[in-house]
Amino acid sequence: MGILGIKNRTENWKTVQHFHGLCDAAKVTLVRRLGEPEDTVAKDIEIELFWYGIRDYKRDIDLVQIYRCLFPCLREKISRFEFKHSRGLELPMMRNYTVPTSREDTHRLVRNLTNTEIDIVLETPNHIYVGEAKFVSTEPGRNGSYILVHQLIRQYVTARILVHLTGAGKVVVPFVVTADTETMRRRAQVEFMIGQKWLCKKNVLAWGEWAR
Repeated sequence: MGILGIKNRTENWKTVQHFHGLCDAAKVTLVRRLGEPEDTVAKDIEIELFWYGIRDYKRDIDLVQIYRCLFPCLREKISRFEFKHSRGLELPMMRNYTVPTSREDTHRLVRNLTNTEIDIVLETPNHIYVGEAKFVSTEPGRNGSYILVHQLIRQYVTARILVHLTGAGKVVVPFVVTADTETMRRRAQVEFMIGQKWLCKKNVLAWGEWAR
């Protein structure tokens, strides 16, 4: 019902309702739905909500060098990608996705990465599943003043850099939870992620789908 009969409709609240305290069976069902091998069991699955991975990584690290190593041509990939269902992804400034060369842009990239929050993270022996929760099927967030402009891409980049930093050797598997899966799959960020084979089309899930 909600306090005073008022329903909380925020994405964070819905995320907590659906993912906090998942039982073992639900966790196993969810990761298998996302592509996890059938022999994975509940004790091998860790889940965390509203995760700031790089912010909590307490070592001195050269994030720009790692970004350069893993994503040297990301801006070109975005600008050249042929979008079929959307107008594409805007790159309003030259610094967007460009490997920083100035101190100012280096600080911008570091802030982007350390302040990146991922709604749902599940870890298994061989995978990191990073999930974005959308109450409705709106376009995922974007901010042209960032180096890493687009929310889903920024989350994927952050997770890949963390895997590199920790030497975990795990595969990063993005997913999206939304009210309307078909509409979300046509959003520009989702279309690009699918086109790069970073996001599997089937991993755009409806709320509660893993429980069926």
